[in-house]
Amino acid sequence: MISSVLMLFAGLGAFLAGMKLISYYSEAIAGGKIEELLSKLSDNKIASIGIGVGSSAILQSSSATTVILIGLVNAGIVSLFQATCIIMGANIGTTFTAIIMSLNSLPISEVCAFLTFVGIMMVMASRKSTTRTIGWIITSIGLIFIGLDIIKASANALNESDTLTKVFTSINSPMMLLLIGAIFTAIIQSSSATTGMLIPLATLGIMPVVSTFYIIMGSNVGSCMTAIISAMGGSLNAKRTAVIHFIFNAIGVIVFLPIVIIFNAKIENFKAYVSPSALIAYFHVIFNLFTTIILIPFINRIVNLAVKFVPNKKEKKIS
Repeated sequence: MISSVLMLFAGLGAFLAGMKLISYYSEAIAGGKIEELLSKLSDNKIASIGIGVGSSAILQSSSATTVILIGLVNAGIVSLFQATCIIMGANIGTTFTAIIMSLNSLPISEVCAFLTFVGIMMVMASRKSTTRTIGWIITSIGLIFIGLDIIKASANALNESDTLTKVFTSINSPMMLLLIGAIFTAIIQSSSATTGMLIPLATLGIMPVVSTFYIIMGSNVGSCMTAIISAMGGSLNAKRTAVIHFIFNAIGVIVFLPIVIIFNAKIENFKAYVSPSALIAYFHVIFNLFTTIILIPFINRIVNLAVKFVPNKKEKKIS
């Protein structure tokens, strides 16, 4: 069992490496353009949310988008109103990663893993900087699926342990699962990696699907740690941007937690029609999409709330 646990975290390491590399090299190609586009935004809510969706989908990380955003807010280029809209969009954009991970149960995962070889050949064979960067991005995609495959194989081996399965199924307290998701994600600084580990556990029946929903909600809160760390030592508005990120995800949990608790049994019944991996991906999308839709009319109030948390007596309240 120890070897299976070690391989599980080895898979997590490969997944995280892929996520970090794809974020780094995507930013190398599009980062400057994204920053330029963000800096030219108007106060149009939909346009700002759309930019957040696109930048997070390209960088494969809402945290990466938020870190860039905090830098722009710190420089006074982006307002708190715009930052709030972009954060909402970034949370939607990061759900594309969960959708991609849900494909790991399909035969396409082997083809995606093969991209590691294709990408590294591009890196080794080309002398052009752009081609090498694209090669690293392709390699990163392959690494993500290799990591997921290792996690799935390790989870399959762990499934043979009745003791471990009982441990996972015995943790049924929503608050405990929320806390686990928040702490684990804050440590590894990737909600996508948390989701990547949950999918095989739910698919193999080691963990109930509803339990993964609670952990995913907690992981959304835990993902705010990256923004909080990057805002330390920044301007008041930079710190407020990190607080806005936290408020958004916290409100999402407050809204969805009672819904999941009430419809607990019915959610499990959906496994007869939809695979656990798809259910997890869909929930991730629904959580962020509907939280955004609900909060769009209250953007100014969220900004005012962040100002109250990080006050400056000289500033006036936004009407």
